[in-house]
Amino acid sequence: MCGISVVFQKHCLSQDVYNDFLLSLRKINHRGPDDEGVVLLNTNTNEFKIIQTEYTHTSTQNLTEISSVNIQSYNLLLGHRRLNILDLTNKGHQPMQGTDGSWIVFNGEIYNYIELKEELRGSGSQFKTNSDTEVILEAYRIWGKNCLNKFNGMWSICIWDAPNKTLFTSNDRFGVKPLYHYEHQDGFHLVSETKQFKCFSNIAIGLNKKHLDEFAQHGMLDSDQDTMYTNIHRFKKANYSVVDPLKYVNKDILNHQICYYSINKVSIGKNENQAIEQFRELLYNAVKIRMRADVDFGFALSGGLDSSAILYMAKTIGKHETMTGELIGFSAVFPGFKEIDESAFIKIVADDLPCKTNYINPIEEFSLDAFENHIYFQDEPVHSSSAFSMQCICKKVKAAGVKIIINGQGADEVFAGYHHHFYRYCRQILIKGKLPEYFSLVRQYAELKGISKKRIHSIVVSEISLAAKIKLGIAKFDHALLKYWNKIDTMDEMLQRDFDTFQLPYYLRYDDRSSMVSGVESRHPFLDYNLVEFGYSLPNNLKIKDGWQKYIIRKSMHEIPNEIAFRKDKKGFLFPQDHLFETYSSGFGSYLDYNERTLGVRLPSKNKFDNYAIGAWLRVNNL
Repeated sequence: MCGISVVFQKHCLSQDVYNDFLLSLRKINHRGPDDEGVVLLNTNTNEFKIIQTEYTHTSTQNLTEISSVNIQSYNLLLGHRRLNILDLTNKGHQPMQGTDGSWIVFNGEIYNYIELKEELRGSGSQFKTNSDTEVILEAYRIWGKNCLNKFNGMWSICIWDAPNKTLFTSNDRFGVKPLYHYEHQDGFHLVSETKQFKCFSNIAIGLNKKHLDEFAQHGMLDSDQDTMYTNIHRFKKANYSVVDPLKYVNKDILNHQICYYSINKVSIGKNENQAIEQFRELLYNAVKIRMRADVDFGFALSGGLDSSAILYMAKTIGKHETMTGELIGFSAVFPGFKEIDESAFIKIVADDLPCKTNYINPIEEFSLDAFENHIYFQDEPVHSSSAFSMQCICKKVKAAGVKIIINGQGADEVFAGYHHHFYRYCRQILIKGKLPEYFSLVRQYAELKGISKKRIHSIVVSEISLAAKIKLGIAKFDHALLKYWNKIDTMDEMLQRDFDTFQLPYYLRYDDRSSMVSGVESRHPFLDYNLVEFGYSLPNNLKIKDGWQKYIIRKSMHEIPNEIAFRKDKKGFLFPQDHLFETYSSGFGSYLDYNERTLGVRLPSKNKFDNYAIGAWLRVNNL
């Protein structure tokens, strides 16, 4: 897990561009505090220079002082900030050169690198390091773009393909690792965080007021390739691009990306027991390969189903693989706030496993300065203070000397964990006329949640009525995505839209920033593509059954105590926001004033926290 910066100039680089480039790397020191690497390249001749910077590890070979280089002889800069996770020696230094002269900068992890290395050795490949970076280079050399479908992991990759003299860029299947691009007539920039663009004096960026308005009015964030800045776009997940510098005649080249992956349907066992066995095997493998590291790792522990499932599977893996060392958990707690504090559930899991648990109280960490610092590192506003809680947890992870945290992100979007998934499933059943099944499910859910059947039925019927009005053109929506979301009749389609557009992209962005600000790598077993494909092939009655959501997880993880496996509530990383608003009322109020002074209008107040986050974001970015 690292950070990158890439600059291409159609003609030649300058000292000013190089200086700005170094600043852009320093902006993301937090992503890679262990090492810094810079390579200058001439895309016409493949000539290169490995540059010695202030933060380059001294044992790096063939270093050159920038003062002795004619910068105008080069037109491509590759930069990297390294967080040591695999192969802690300097052999894992990036940019890394391959056997064919190609160069790579890479942010992420390829979890199945060991298996791929053995496969590549069968093709004659030889390796000098124990890093997954070298495996990527060799995989690309042997298989070309097809290597992407062999990777199991998360990545943003830029490879200077020396034999073909092209720049190959790719993002992972689900967009876990960030990659942003900016293009102008003379070239382009690729970076890990949007704040890096502000370091370049030769590019002009402005506030994307349309995107800001979408967030203020509808809560839409990270739903497409747009960002809060004009002309800055996120590279598409599951896509790659190939740029030939000789054919770079205008901007928007990087917008021409090619999709290499879509979620496939897989075969599911004939009955529930077979599906359970299949799920357990997939989760076992997903957790196992995410426990591969040359540094210590820990687990997010909320006392909920998803994080508990991962921890109990890790315990099983430890027994089977004869792994040593105790399980380490990290939790946010809120003493005195019973409605959100999960200490009792966390203790049940920690005592039962057992698991050494590290606690942090985000309320004690909070101040307006801490809030603004949090918003700055998020790069965009956030919906709630949950992201702050996650950032506090990762701060605790770093303080414990741990570099990796494994969490349950993605389970809800695949296995139907949110309340609206249940209501959409009911709508689907009712539309199909399966009345006995519908009323049985409503009754079971009502009993579990302690709410009335009449209320559930009212919500479902209201949703059906709204969808019908939309389809007839009676109900109007000024936002196409929200209109589409309300028209969806099936839970399957809603799950995929939440996964692709409405929810998961936002959660992944805040998860990445919350962890990387402390130099911590966040890993997600439920986003293993094999498990995702299984989930989207699973019949709905194994996702929601007898009123229980994420049914397959609950039934599969028999090790988990019933108090956890069959909890009736759902919380996640919450925060007593009303307490914050009251305690820091004048400070939060100033953010609304800042919004009005900067934008010229008072933003709508559908969500107080959203508006406060916008004001803080505008302030810390001097907009």
